[in-house]
Amino acid sequence: MLKQLNKLVPVLIIAGCGLAAADTPVQNGSKDEAAVQDNKQDDAKKKQAEQKKKDEPRVMGEVTVVVTADKEVLEQVHTRVSADTIEMINARNVSDALTFLPGLSFSVSATRGDLLIYVRGNDSRRVPVFLDGIPSYTPYRGEVDFQHFSIFDIEEIQVAKGFSSVLYGPNTLGGAINLVTKRPSEKFEGNFLLGASDGDGRTAAVNAGSNQDNFYIQVGGSMRERGDFKMSSNYVATDREDGKRRENSDYKDSKLSAKFGFTPNSNNEYVIGYMLQKGERGVPEPTGGAVRPARDFWRWPTWDKDSIYFISHTGIGSDSYIKFRAFHDTHKNTLNIYTSNTYTDLRTGSPSTYDDFTNGALLELGTTMFKGHSIRAVAQVKRDVNRRLDSNWTEWRHLKNELTSIGIEDSIKVNEKLDLTLGLGMDRQKPLDLGENEPKASQSFVQGIFGAFWKATDNLHAYVTVARKNRFPTLSDRYSERFGAYIPNPDLDPEDSTNYDIGVKAKLTPWLAIEGALFYSDINNLIAEVTNVQGNLSQMQNIEKARHSGIELSFYLKPTTWLEANAFYTYINRENVSKPESPLRETPKNRLTGFAKATPFDQWYIMASVEYQSATEDSAEVLGGYTTANLTIGYKPTKAITIDGGFTNILDRNYQQRLYFPAQGRTWFVNAKYKF
Repeated sequence: MLKQLNKLVPVLIIAGCGLAAADTPVQNGSKDEAAVQDNKQDDAKKKQAEQKKKDEPRVMGEVTVVVTADKEVLEQVHTRVSADTIEMINARNVSDALTFLPGLSFSVSATRGDLLIYVRGNDSRRVPVFLDGIPSYTPYRGEVDFQHFSIFDIEEIQVAKGFSSVLYGPNTLGGAINLVTKRPSEKFEGNFLLGASDGDGRTAAVNAGSNQDNFYIQVGGSMRERGDFKMSSNYVATDREDGKRRENSDYKDSKLSAKFGFTPNSNNEYVIGYMLQKGERGVPEPTGGAVRPARDFWRWPTWDKDSIYFISHTGIGSDSYIKFRAFHDTHKNTLNIYTSNTYTDLRTGSPSTYDDFTNGALLELGTTMFKGHSIRAVAQVKRDVNRRLDSNWTEWRHLKNELTSIGIEDSIKVNEKLDLTLGLGMDRQKPLDLGENEPKASQSFVQGIFGAFWKATDNLHAYVTVARKNRFPTLSDRYSERFGAYIPNPDLDPEDSTNYDIGVKAKLTPWLAIEGALFYSDINNLIAEVTNVQGNLSQMQNIEKARHSGIELSFYLKPTTWLEANAFYTYINRENVSKPESPLRETPKNRLTGFAKATPFDQWYIMASVEYQSATEDSAEVLGGYTTANLTIGYKPTKAITIDGGFTNILDRNYQQRLYFPAQGRTWFVNAKYKF
């Protein structure tokens, strides 16, 4: 009541003054004109404030931990990639955009040819992908192929490493990757891109948006394609690869996206979004090793993803809100397996066809009504359905799974220097339809987070976080026979991990800033492949206990107005504690990346980047380390137009991220970009 009276008293005083003024004859015209001018300025300031609030993309797309007073996001070491950075490094997909983030490494799937990202040693089954906070990973495998996720309509990529909000829900054992889509801020804005590259590569993308007083609209489209890539001139030919063009390495991706938002006022927003992705690609034959008839000759003629979602943010008074998300996501893919590298005759049982979909909804309540607290509570449900044709292509087989989660999170502003975050959640996975498989009981897990964020000075921040997270076994983990090579294991237990993080962010001088973090994860019931379980058959099993530990360092330098440089280093040690004789593979211990941009002239710039990765163990062999470099030269004839070109792998290194899958050699590219 007192709070409402405090709000009402100024209104009554202003109203009283207005009545008094109305009864008083105007004595001075200049004063009246000044008052009118002041009112106009006040109205303009209010409109600017409301527009600024509308322009903040965090309302709809972000899933972050915030503090109470100014909604400042509490961040770990280097966890965001902006649209400006994405454009500067000429990224075409999510993998390209995340190349320079510390704590990440990259590989290729040996059988499927998928592009893989590891966050502190955890793959995408343990670090899922979200689109504006909505799950976007495949229902059956729980993975994504990052080369299909184009990012021309993305405003920002957020990467939570180890410590992540409980609002993400289950399966965030190692973190989460959230793609925040563009939201227009001007009456009319957009950009256009045309590009070409070696191997008949072509790229085209356009985005356009408009933000009016009470609504906004954003639309975009992109197309990327490339033929077989050129191999390094240092590659030594084998009987399965002549070293010229990498056969069956072509791809084609297209994407359409649209978003309509209704903003009746600065505290309410309602959005409908749609995304359609279509892809196809080949999987190159391994260049060595044992010949595996038919399994070496794969093509994906269909890799399609179709998503529609609704997000609302409704204010309750001045300090509370309700946010609602609902979505329907489909994933269709077809795998053709051929008997030879002529890619003409399909093997028996091919093609393999999936038509999966996911339905889900999330309700979030938030309030800052208690001084010093930002409290958010969430309840969500997600149903995954896997539909696949049997080997006779006559009957659809079904597997259905349900994931539910509830959670609460409180960010506490202890004082001007110290913020705390506490979170607790309960996740459950329940099989709804296992087809011919035996019914299994549901599995539950309690997750929790704690974080302490200390602002020693404006230029020195430090934090300590602890997160207990989980990952439920996927439908593929439990039931896939992988063309007769695996034994199903429906009794898999969920993985769990306790992640510890200590970090510091410091701006030492106006031209030098550093960030660093120490991380440690205790993982139990890690699900991994175990070979030769029955004869030569493999099986996914809980291997009991693993440990991930390491360090991340970031350096930012701007010694002059025309030169800036960034360097990132990661050391990670992954240990199979339960079975030391079976090491955890596919991630390097050391990784160093960096880029520098020089603008010696107003209209010209030069950007160079480098990536070093130490040796990696893959299967029974060790892949040698490598260093690659890229170079871009750009020209801006006007503020709106940019023309650039250059080379990736300019040193033409012969290297591989997966045994017998060499990467592309020196490749040229050119782009023309226009912003309006």
